[in-house]
Amino acid sequence: MLKVYTDAAVNGNPGLAGIGIVVSGNGLYEQLSIPLSGSWDNHRAEWEAMRVALKWIEANQKLNSLILLYTDSQIVADSISKKHVKNINFKSFLNECLALLNHFSFYEIHWIPEKQNRGADNLAKQALQKALNNQKK
Repeated sequence: MLKVYTDAAVNGNPGLAGIGIVVSGNGLYEQLSIPLSGSWDNHRAEWEAMRVALKWIEANQKLNSLILLYTDSQIVADSISKKHVKNINFKSFLNECLALLNHFSFYEIHWIPEKQNRGADNLAKQALQKALNNQKK
């Protein structure tokens, strides 16, 4: 079983952003802190965090594991659970996430409060700081 936590941090809305991902289980512990280029709003950045996490799972051949996905974004969790998004701006993110999830043997997605997502949150904030530092160069 793999537990995957995702989060995003944005400076301004829209603004620079970073994403954080924690993957643990089956003797594995991976932390990803990725600055994003361009301008992001908070919802799109949360979607990007989930998309990147799913692509990481696929690239690392973990598709046959039970995958438990955790996000503090209600929009991302609800949209993936219902396989529907109200805001058309998120449709491409949802479609890509669902296409990736179709390759998984079994997954669940859960909304969690921010306080239960501190690991991914800290990584997202570190990535945002990298994005801000890169902009100053």
